[in-house]
Amino acid sequence: MSEVKFFQLPPHTIGTLWPMLEKRLEPVLRRMGGRLTPGALLEAIGAGHWQCWTAWEGPECLAAVVTRIEIHSSGMKTLDAMIASGDHREKWQYIAVDTLTKFSKAEGCARFEIHARPGWERVLAPKGFKRTHIVLELEVPQNV
Repeated sequence: MSEVKFFQLPPHTIGTLWPMLEKRLEPVLRRMGGRLTPGALLEAIGAGHWQCWTAWEGPECLAAVVTRIEIHSSGMKTLDAMIASGDHREKWQYIAVDTLTKFSKAEGCARFEIHARPGWERVLAPKGFKRTHIVLELEVPQNV
């Protein structure tokens, strides 16, 4: 078993890696319920507006994480990990969080937020993350 490496992909490489990344990220995009299309995601990463990170164990891509830096009206910056999808989470979860925490600090972010499913709360508690909000969602019927 080789060491897991987690790093940001340069935006110019996204097009080449997109077929693999899209396959990995598609289940998350589906759960987002139409908020984001694969094309819009590719465009935002390729333009350098959002960041795409990957975890690799040898030649195998274990995970992909998409982040963006938000600048609030107060001027405060937040790193938002908005999408994560992968296999063997226990192999990459903490190296990803540590790497993204360092990145957020280097970018001058005061906060690092992760949008995740409930199980991540328990996983990330040892790293100092705490739940500050919940999201309640209602799908509004349009043809009633």
